[in-house]
Amino acid sequence: MSELTITSIKELNKKKLLISINYEEAFALYKGEVRRLHIKEGVVLPESVYEEIIATLTKRATLRAMSLLTSKDYARQELIDKLAKSRYPKESIKKAVAYVESYGYIDDYRYAYNYFNFKAANKSKRIIEMKLMQKGINSNIIKEISDGFYEDNQDCELNQSIKLIRKKLKLAEDEYIENLDFKEKNKLMAFLFRRGYSMDIINKALDRLIKDY
Repeated sequence: MSELTITSIKELNKKKLLISINYEEAFALYKGEVRRLHIKEGVVLPESVYEEIIATLTKRATLRAMSLLTSKDYARQELIDKLAKSRYPKESIKKAVAYVESYGYIDDYRYAYNYFNFKAANKSKRIIEMKLMQKGINSNIIKEISDGFYEDNQDCELNQSIKLIRKKLKLAEDEYIENLDFKEKNKLMAFLFRRGYSMDIINKALDRLIKDY
């Protein structure tokens, strides 16, 4: 291991200090811990002390991960990002995530499956897929679950878009669209497109609602 020089100590909040080693942010410690370990700017951190810190922060990160997962489900990358915001070191985060993953507390496949089932009633396929990608879910997992879900629920997006049109135009359940000019139709199509629906779905929804005389 190369020499570990404390290059910066900054106040993170009322209780903790952010420690930088070799000019890179390394971890956050309680102020009492910094005093006890004699951590000061310009001091070379002994390897034994560094290992003690990492062991302590790994336990702390693991407990934090488990606490977060008791209140809601997290995608793997979401949990990593959440722990990183608390300034846990990368190696502690890696071990904490591996621990909760080994017990099945995080599972990106399960997360994506549940997300589709929960959100598909109100969100388009494209929006759901985009949100899952933002959460760091692997694109292959998203595609597999998306394909399977919409194969079993073929009219899901169509029914959603019909519902949105009725709400937008204040139509009752038994009402049809009448006297919709070209400009109004384009605005309605753009409204649905912005919400992630394909032109195929939009056209089918309009066909269902525009009454022919």
